[in-house]
Amino acid sequence: MKKLRYKKGVKVALSTMLLLSLATSCRKDMDGLNQDLKALPQSSLQIDGKEASVLLPGMMTNIESQTDWIYQLQQNLGADDYSGYMSIPSVFLGNVNNVTYAFVDDWVNYIWDTPSSNILNTWLQWKLKGLDKKYPDLYGIALIVKVFGASRAADAFGPIPYSKFGNSSNVTFDSVQEEYNAFFADLDQAITLLSAVEDKTPNVDQIIFAPVDKSTFGGDYAKWIKTANTLKLRLAMRISNVDAATAKKEAESAVSNKYGVLEAADGSFLMNVLTVNPLNTITNVWGDLRLGAPVSSILSGYNDPRLSVMALPATDPQLGGKIYGIRTGIELTANTYSNFSRLNVPANSPMKIMDAAESYFLRSEGVVRGWNMGAGTAQSFYETGVKTSFSEFGASGADTYLSDAVSTPAAYIDPKNSKNNAPPLSNITIKWNDGDATEKKMERIITQKWIAMFPEGCEAWAEFRRTGYPKLYPITVNNSGGKIANGAFIRRFPYTTTFTNSSKAQVDAAVAKEFGGVDSPAKKLWWDVK
Repeated sequence: MKKLRYKKGVKVALSTMLLLSLATSCRKDMDGLNQDLKALPQSSLQIDGKEASVLLPGMMTNIESQTDWIYQLQQNLGADDYSGYMSIPSVFLGNVNNVTYAFVDDWVNYIWDTPSSNILNTWLQWKLKGLDKKYPDLYGIALIVKVFGASRAADAFGPIPYSKFGNSSNVTFDSVQEEYNAFFADLDQAITLLSAVEDKTPNVDQIIFAPVDKSTFGGDYAKWIKTANTLKLRLAMRISNVDAATAKKEAESAVSNKYGVLEAADGSFLMNVLTVNPLNTITNVWGDLRLGAPVSSILSGYNDPRLSVMALPATDPQLGGKIYGIRTGIELTANTYSNFSRLNVPANSPMKIMDAAESYFLRSEGVVRGWNMGAGTAQSFYETGVKTSFSEFGASGADTYLSDAVSTPAAYIDPKNSKNNAPPLSNITIKWNDGDATEKKMERIITQKWIAMFPEGCEAWAEFRRTGYPKLYPITVNNSGGKIANGAFIRRFPYTTTFTNSSKAQVDAAVAKEFGGVDSPAKKLWWDVK
């Protein structure tokens, strides 16, 4: 935040984004959004699909915003902290902020503003200009990005405008169940559209898509199809505790698709950075970010070699050169925790959207649930997931790690404030044991998936809410005004002015239908029944 430097920018950016954020303004703002395209001859734009492909980069790079202060508001001062991955050493707004469950409207707005303005509004251009029919394969890419962006917002708030986005000036919000059904439908369409082209002309992607693909996949349609299937598997697992039949159907469909899901050989779904990875700036330039205590206590207890890849040794002399994280939502004073461990994020490192290891852990859980996840057992998928993660992090010793049936997460000792001390979060071990009870298998799978997904906090926070794993430390400074009980965890963000300024009536209707009329951060989403 550069010590709240962003605030001036918020006032300008927010006024613009409020105009774009919901379908109220989608149609009237089309001309402004299209100005860059109109500056070029349409005949030139139509060559090799450029009139459509030019729309994709801005969509892709806003799944997670690459603008440092927007990323900080969209994800870092929320999901990244709630997931246990990170914490803040800075005393923002007197320590009365998102991290202590006092939600700052100007911050939370960007969780919706970013995808609605840069992904959903751009998707609407495809429809209004007929580009979805003219370039069906490129539209398939747009649909995948659309689901990535919208599903993250839906998992943060609950009901959002999605299936009817752009249909009217007062669009109805989907329920969470309706959103998920629409996500599956969009992914199915994307997979069909991309497969039709990839099957017939497998090299065309290098002509029309590779030049604009901002991911590390280099325009490879096959890998994007696998990514869509993996996202479908992820979302299917999300609803597994509330709609088991649909979850099983969608998950098995994703795995059985002829392109399948992401494998180790494909690599993770990462987004190349245009300038500098925001986590590097927030950590090293602004000093607003440090490692979360759950990461250091769980991985140090496991003697996990990935820990030294994720973070740097603390420079505080009280910590003896160890990698040491900070508990989230605690009493803070200026500079007390600033010399705890920084994230090890090189400036040019791509931004993680989906780790290749995730698909193996999802399939391992699927087998435990009795689903057909293809050739493999719960154990083989679990172990391959760990090995894939080690490879992705550039760590060695996966076989030795997987044979460890003794190590468990470590206790947390805060040398600055003993009130933050806590016993080990869990006694879950690493080595697979087929004789364990189902719930223990689940904790083992989710704990290792959580490690592998680092530092992508949105998915980690969603899975923590779905499963309760890995076990995390509750905040100790609770400024929610009683909305969230002491010792409990936030379940969602309440709606902000970006929603209510567009249509308070629709917000009220969604809250009445989904949350019994109470827009509370303690209210669980439809799939959150743990």
